[in-house]
Amino acid sequence: MVDVAEGAGPVDRLHNLLLAMTGRVDDDGINSARELLGIGQPGAAAEYLTGCLLAGRIPVNSSEQYHLRRILDETRSTHVLADRVNVVDSVPADEHRFGEPAEEDGDLLAALAPVAPRLQGVRGLWCATRTTPAGASYGAVPRRILLAEVSPEGSTTAVAYQLIEALRRAGINCSVDVFDSGAELPEYHREALAAAHRVHLDAPSAPPAERPAVREERPAAREERPAERPAEQPRRVVEERPAEPERSIPQPVSQPEPEPALAQAAEAQAEASAMRVPPAVDAKLTDRERNLLRKLHEELAQREQDRSGSRRQNGASNGEEGWTSTMPGGTGGFPPIGAAPVNNQAYTPQQQRS
Repeated sequence: MVDVAEGAGPVDRLHNLLLAMTGRVDDDGINSARELLGIGQPGAAAEYLTGCLLAGRIPVNSSEQYHLRRILDETRSTHVLADRVNVVDSVPADEHRFGEPAEEDGDLLAALAPVAPRLQGVRGLWCATRTTPAGASYGAVPRRILLAEVSPEGSTTAVAYQLIEALRRAGINCSVDVFDSGAELPEYHREALAAAHRVHLDAPSAPPAERPAVREERPAAREERPAERPAEQPRRVVEERPAEPERSIPQPVSQPEPEPALAQAAEAQAEASAMRVPPAVDAKLTDRERNLLRKLHEELAQREQDRSGSRRQNGASNGEEGWTSTMPGGTGGFPPIGAAPVNNQAYTPQQQRS
C-alpha cells in the first residue's frame, strides 16, 4: 500500500490517493479526477472522487478516509462527505489480469505526436491491457492502459492532463496512470508494468516516399512544315424562303363624273326647289315682297350660270374637268330659302331687312 501522506501539499496527496484508488474506482472516474487536478481544481477533483466512492459503495481503509477528509478540508470543500464513505478494516485485493495489447501502437503514436514536445520530464511510456473490470461502473474489456514515468523536472498532474486530452481528442478509450520516478507503486501498477511494453514517442518516422525520377527530355527540333491553311469555317446555310407575292393595294374606285346635261338638270331642279316658298310664308307676303324675291332668285340664278360657264372654260383650258362648289349660305344677309327657322321663329322679309 502506497503511503498517501507523502507529498508537499493537497495536490500531491490527491495524486497519490488516485494511484491507490486505481482498479477500485472505474477508469473514467479516475481519468476525470486527474483532468480536474491537471487544470488546477484540486477541490473539485477531491469532491468528484468522493462522489465516486459514495455512489459505488467502494471500500476504503481508515488511512485513506483520513487523507480524503484532509484534502477536502485544505481545498475548502465539504469535508463532511468523507464521513459517509464505506470504511473497512481491510480492503479486499482486486485480482486484475494484465497482458500486452493485441493491436499496434500506431494510433497511440499518432494521437500523442501533437503533445509530445510538451510532455516535459517524461522518462518513459508503457502500454498494457487489462481484461478485468474496475469499479462499479466499468466499460468494455480488455481495457488499454498507458503508464508514464515522470522525472522531478516534470509535473505528474500536467503530464496526465496532456495525455488524457490527447487520447480523448483521438477517440481512444485508454486509462492513464502517471507516477514519479523512484516512487513506491501500488501492486496494481507493478503488475501492469510487468506485462506492458515500451512505447517510443521519439521513434523515427518512415521516410517520405521518394518521387519517381522524371527524365527531362529536350524538345526535338521542330520540322519545317508547309504553312497549314487555316481551317475553313463552315458556311452557314441560309434557308431561302420563296418570295412572297406582292400584295396589290386596292385603288379607290373613282365615281364617274356626271355628264354636263345631267349636271345642268340637277342644278335647275335645285334652283326650282330653292325658289319654292312655304305656303305659310307666301300667304303673308305682299306683291311687292314677292317681286323682290323673284328678282333676287333671278339674280342668283344668273350669277350661278356665269360661274358654271367660267369653270367650264378654265377646265377646258387646263385640260381638267370643271369643279363644283357649294352655294354660299345666303346673299345680301338673307338666309337660304327653305332653311329651318332659328329658335322656331319665322323671319319675314321686313325682319330680314332690319
